[in-house]
Amino acid sequence: MGKQVDGGELVARTLRSFGVEVAFGLHGGHLNSLLLGFARNGIRVVDTRHETVAVNAADGFARTTGRLGVAFATAAAGFSNALGGLAVAYADRSPVLVLTSSPPLRDAEMNAAQGFINQVAVAAPMARWAHRVTVVEEIPRLVGFAIRKALAGAPGPVVVDIPIDVLFTPVDEDTVHWGGGPKLAAPPAPAPAAVADALRVLRAARRPAIIVGGGARQAGDRLVAFAERSGIPVFSQTGSYGVIPPGHPLSGGGAGSLAMVAHTGLEPPDALLLLGARTGAFSLARSGRIIPDDATIVHVDADAAEIGRILPAEVGITADAGETLAAFLADEQPWPDRGGWARAVTALHRHPRPHAGAETETAGRLHPYHAARELVRALPPGTDLIADGGEVIQWLSDVLHDGDLRSASGFGGYLAHLGIGFGFAIGRRIADQSRRPVLVTGDGAFGFHASEIDTMVRHHLPVVIVVFTNEVWGSSIHGQQLHYGDEAVVASRLADTDYDQVAVGYGGHGERVRRIDDLAPAIRRAFAVDGPTVINVAVADVMHPVAPMVIDVSDDPDVIVIPYYDNLVKRK
Repeated sequence: MGKQVDGGELVARTLRSFGVEVAFGLHGGHLNSLLLGFARNGIRVVDTRHETVAVNAADGFARTTGRLGVAFATAAAGFSNALGGLAVAYADRSPVLVLTSSPPLRDAEMNAAQGFINQVAVAAPMARWAHRVTVVEEIPRLVGFAIRKALAGAPGPVVVDIPIDVLFTPVDEDTVHWGGGPKLAAPPAPAPAAVADALRVLRAARRPAIIVGGGARQAGDRLVAFAERSGIPVFSQTGSYGVIPPGHPLSGGGAGSLAMVAHTGLEPPDALLLLGARTGAFSLARSGRIIPDDATIVHVDADAAEIGRILPAEVGITADAGETLAAFLADEQPWPDRGGWARAVTALHRHPRPHAGAETETAGRLHPYHAARELVRALPPGTDLIADGGEVIQWLSDVLHDGDLRSASGFGGYLAHLGIGFGFAIGRRIADQSRRPVLVTGDGAFGFHASEIDTMVRHHLPVVIVVFTNEVWGSSIHGQQLHYGDEAVVASRLADTDYDQVAVGYGGHGERVRRIDDLAPAIRRAFAVDGPTVINVAVADVMHPVAPMVIDVSDDPDVIVIPYYDNLVKRK
């Protein structure tokens, strides 16, 4: 008989062979064998206070590094808590492996403790692949396959459920099926003919623009090189800020800036390169405001189904964004000078906002625009900013160019999932310990996972958390007021809570800011603290100008106003 190994050891060895060094999660008795395997194989465990945050942290780690993020959650209750993070990773195409467990196989349909849920069936609609392992010896093969599914092509989360008896049972090491090993296939490169067609379209255009999405997160250096060589301005979809540095001369800010073109006298883009960017909510696809109806589209995506999903593409390239940019850069033909167009269109997001002239402070509260601008200006150069909330992300979007940020992430994503910021900040700090992330959050979003300050204290994670406290769920209350008036203000108010003292209670640092001149000094102190800090900034309840665009109020009696989507026409 050979050496005996149990299921938890096999999972840990498999992960290590694929280069995994850290996993995020919450303890549960079903997972003891797995956690022991982590300890024996040198995999760092970052234990959070909630399973959704564990998956968010694995997601944040993956977005920062481009590598696999790993999370674990115990059976039933833990798995259920993890679903919010799984949904975010699925919608935003982030490569995360979620490991969970379940009752013994022999106890099927016995009303077993922490049973009842078909976890694979529940996870399947929110995962690229979900599977229950039933044979101990097959664990390495199936976990390895899950990792391949998470990372291949258009990435996404995967779920592996390993029942407690499969995790705890020892087997002869000689009988284990190790699968194909950790060597991964190279990312897909574009066809040369498609590259030639794409470059022909972009060179022929008079007003080309690039819209970059989450599919290009790891292609920042190549994107900057191509933008500088071609002179084509770059606009970022929500959640993709920082692929090109916000302060770069060819950065036009968010893709929504293109919707302003019609109001400035500029002609709209006549050709667009969609680089890892999906059409839909972040492109206002049906409206033609961001992507003009008559624009020629070159669409690059690792998922062929996304090309032509909503809008026709003149050239479709199913390939990795970074590999496609490398192919573009290999072409050394000259580019026409479009400096005037690039300067004009990138200047749009730098135009003074309508609220720039508002009073800085009112009754002991800062105007959110001025608070956001002062904050961004006060951050050290090269800061990684994470945004979480409703309207707070709109105020931040207005001023990102005022700072010298390395990256700006979060900003809602496709699900607009509040509370993601804590996990993203934890994952980013673990991924890059040379930098102190700054999480900017609304007071509503802060409340979801404030207990993760404890995680930051225990794991010595110096994260700066800035809370914009306006005592309301901003997007909610302003939507209600726009749609129905003040009588509709229901379940959308909050209290003036001392969020800074919450941090102190967990062993962190906290302070409150009520004057604009006090914000920058508070930031400097936060960066000098060895641990997490919460800066509680009292801001006024001011509706952001984008709110009326989200809710297209109409006086037409035949129109049904639908928040966030296109309005409906009443049926006759």
